[in-house]
Amino acid sequence: MGWQNLPVSDQVEAADWIRERLHPFAKDVGSVVPTGFAAYARIFHPASIAGRPDVEVRWSDVAALSGKKVHAEMQFHSIAPPANDPEPRIYEPHLGAMSERQAAALVSLLSKHTTTPNACCLCLWEGYGYLHAGGMAPLVAATPPLARVRVGIRRIQLKWFRPQPPSEDGPRVMLPGRNYILFQAPISEALGWADGPNLWWPDDHAWCVASEIDFPYTYAGGSQDLIDAIVKDPAIEALPATDTDGISYASDTLNS
Repeated sequence: MGWQNLPVSDQVEAADWIRERLHPFAKDVGSVVPTGFAAYARIFHPASIAGRPDVEVRWSDVAALSGKKVHAEMQFHSIAPPANDPEPRIYEPHLGAMSERQAAALVSLLSKHTTTPNACCLCLWEGYGYLHAGGMAPLVAATPPLARVRVGIRRIQLKWFRPQPPSEDGPRVMLPGRNYILFQAPISEALGWADGPNLWWPDDHAWCVASEIDFPYTYAGGSQDLIDAIVKDPAIEALPATDTDGISYASDTLNS
């Protein structure tokens, strides 16, 4: 799974509804995810511990460690312990993409809140270096992750390759401040991406998910039932948000 297995779509007009519902670039949450949904959630990408990259650290745990307040507009730099603090050393969350565990849980929820789970738009920011001539694409396993199982007493040997970048002069979804390569596929194809998808939605526009490339968190807009389910899911650390919440470095006024 991932963009390297999907053909690029030229149906970029599928994003016109998003452009019409976005606030000006870099203003607030409505600049990242379309306005007009009944509710919104902010999903916090997990931090990690030095030497334990497999352990996901919740922002609420980091805030508790630092004696800071948990709220919808908190910024990681405002709640993180000082860099010279003793162990455990906390590493910052990944920018622009959720963890695999979060993404899998979110896809499971999203698929239940759309009438078109097999018809979705998945957008990848065009600026990743490996998408351009001379850029080094990440190695990708030719065998899907689910096939990495023990067979008898031996393991399946994976073959690795570097995916071919999409054409640099191909069609793009052009939104304020960001351009994207568009893929159209079932929602299940949103899993397994090294970066992104950065912007995705179903054909019925029941929800929209946006992982801005510079942010260690993701926004989702949809029905109140969907947002309630996201906030309650134990695999997803999230809080209710609004489309007017701040998104700047200084937005966390409670932990300044």
